[in-house]
Amino acid sequence: MLPSSVGVLNKVSAILAVLEKGPACLPEVVSETGLKRPTVHRLVLAMQELGLVQADEQGQFSVGARLTRLAMVAQHAMADRELRRELSTLRAVTGASVRLHQRYGDQRICVAEALRLKSAAGEGTSVGPVAIATDPVSRVFLAWRRFSRGHGTGDDALACSRIRHRGWVQGADEGGLVLAVAVCGRDGDLAAVLSLSSPSQRTRRGGSYGSEVIKGAVEAAAHISSRLSVQGATSPVKELEDRVRRVGPGSVE
Repeated sequence: MLPSSVGVLNKVSAILAVLEKGPACLPEVVSETGLKRPTVHRLVLAMQELGLVQADEQGQFSVGARLTRLAMVAQHAMADRELRRELSTLRAVTGASVRLHQRYGDQRICVAEALRLKSAAGEGTSVGPVAIATDPVSRVFLAWRRFSRGHGTGDDALACSRIRHRGWVQGADEGGLVLAVAVCGRDGDLAAVLSLSSPSQRTRRGGSYGSEVIKGAVEAAAHISSRLSVQGATSPVKELEDRVRRVGPGSVE
């Protein structure tokens, strides 16, 4: 790593480079950095006050809790960027607006989105809470919730079972045609719902998405599952499950 133009930061960086390898006592830090002992001692104590370094009872120094938290924040930020890039890529390939939804009680919230550059009227942003109803996204949420609670009988139960087995459903709503794909954890729990929405006239046959679009959405849902595995409290999808499972049927209908 190239040194900066600020000498004290270079010294702090050298100390942290030693502690990256594991706990080290003061003489070891002095030896490996080549810095003078008083300088190392002064900087280590200051770093300890800032939470960047911590010391144990044996006098060994290690990376502090604050750096651990910063590393987690950086990891979450990277995962979030990759998640949004996944949505943007799917939008570019399909030409549809792409959203990721999470359920909170009886509502769903759009936690990330990549909208078409020229969205049709009525196809605007949906970042606010929306009541779970009968649209395709809600139907996916309901399919998992009713199954887990043992709700639904007859035709309703059969419809939910089919959605769970297939992993996706499509249909119309106010803004046009919507494809909703389940994003599941390894144990089958629903973590989120990925949706594509387009004016009906833009889709194949004007009333349904083609198999290539559905396949691409199913694959994107699987990739998003892995993105969510490193999300945490600093992420806009902080409550989503962190387990991975490929979602959807073996062959797309």
